Amino acid sequence: MKHSRVLLVDDDSALLEALPETVRLHMDGVEIDTCDSAREALERIEAIDYDAIVTDIKMPGMDGLALLLEIKERRPSTPTLLITGHGERDLAVRALRGGAYDFLQKPIDRNYFVASLERAIQLRGLDRRVEDQRQALERHARVLEHVGDGVFLVDVDGVIRLWNRSAERIMGLSEAAVLERRAGEAIPGWADVASLVPTWPTPGPAGGRGTVPLDIGGRELWISISGIEFSDGVVYAFRDVTDERRIDSLKDEFVATVSHEVRTPLSAIYGASMTLQRKDLEVGADDRARLVAVIASEADRLARIINEILLANHIDSGRLRMARERVDVTELAGGLVETLRMVAPESIRIEVAGSDGLPPIETDGDRLRQVLVNLLENAVKYSPDGGVVELRIDRKEAGVRFSVRDQGLGIPSSEYERIFDKFYRLDPHLTRGVGGTGLGLYICRELVRRLGGRISVSSETGRGSTFFVDLPVEPLPATGGETSEVPAASAV
Repeated sequence: MKHSRVLLVDDDSALLEALPETVRLHMDGVEIDTCDSAREALERIEAIDYDAIVTDIKMPGMDGLALLLEIKERRPSTPTLLITGHGERDLAVRALRGGAYDFLQKPIDRNYFVASLERAIQLRGLDRRVEDQRQALERHARVLEHVGDGVFLVDVDGVIRLWNRSAERIMGLSEAAVLERRAGEAIPGWADVASLVPTWPTPGPAGGRGTVPLDIGGRELWISISGIEFSDGVVYAFRDVTDERRIDSLKDEFVATVSHEVRTPLSAIYGASMTLQRKDLEVGADDRARLVAVIASEADRLARIINEILLANHIDSGRLRMARERVDVTELAGGLVETLRMVAPESIRIEVAGSDGLPPIETDGDRLRQVLVNLLENAVKYSPDGGVVELRIDRKEAGVRFSVRDQGLGIPSSEYERIFDKFYRLDPHLTRGVGGTGLGLYICRELVRRLGGRISVSSETGRGSTFFVDLPVEPLPATGGETSEVPAASAV
């Protein structure tokens, strides 16, 4: 035993000399403090957390039993040995019932005294280690409450013993609902996926994570999870990758969509150019003009797709910079409508309406034009049965509102928020085969946000849609840096 400290309390000076000498002869690393009264002992106990206390029962003033009660109040974990005289067995029984660790009967058997004191010191050492571990666990638990990953501990019997706040937040299952329950019962779907979760003997870079689905209250939740094995069970750490998985799925769909969208104009360009190059075929002036027009139109379409992809990349990377200039919104809207009328199908009437004589606003004219072009072209594209497409401008108290209304296919209300997400496209059954990259409305949302405004939609399936762009009249905040090199899309 090393670095142990014991207090000996007795009014017998001979005993105060003999017992410390016995300890020094038979026990290494034990320091003995002595005092001859309970009052002095209490002062020492307040100042020092002893590994054991040895006290006589019969002392003047406060006796050993009263001192034992004070020790249990102030140092409840400190083992206390009481010394009793011959024939004081009833006092010894009272001492044991009061919480004494052991009693020593006079004349003291020195071997028994040493053995009992050794056990008491060992017990106190174990208590200290248990307390240290408890405090360490509490510290770790407090730390786990603030980590971003969900963490839970499953013991060797499959019972959940720890469940941090992030686990609550991610899975939507409270600590009270899962603790002390089997994981297979507390976590919906856990029994089906537990065998798919990789577990490792030690943490480190070699340990990978698995991705598994759970059905939590009818909500599909995908988590990236792994476990670390230890003697008492497994500690699992996980994070929510539902959105990432959805984005990955959308990216895959986007690649397939873009491949299709790019292949179509390329096929038309290739077919027209090959026809023009044929030596065995006489191509008249009218046919030649038509084929050249196809090449120009499809090349413009291809350029649009590329511009959308590049612009979305500039937006995501933070390299897009906004210019500031005074823009006549009435003139800008009129020019867009006139240009679009030249290329729109004859079955669609395009109109401009709203307040005349609106004062110029300070904004990025090219980006505003790009937003309105995208919305107007969408309105035309999603109006396969014709009708009216209207661009309206109104002065509002806080700024200017642009409204683009059509009488086309419409949008279900459940899709209002998602249609502005990157790569998102409506269900093909709702679009009658109308194509697109899924980037147009995402670009509109991001550009409007950078213009200091807000974009929203109101629609009814089968009866058309109206997109609203609200811009403030105050100047844009300075952005610094160079203007993005990505060109604004043309109107045609």
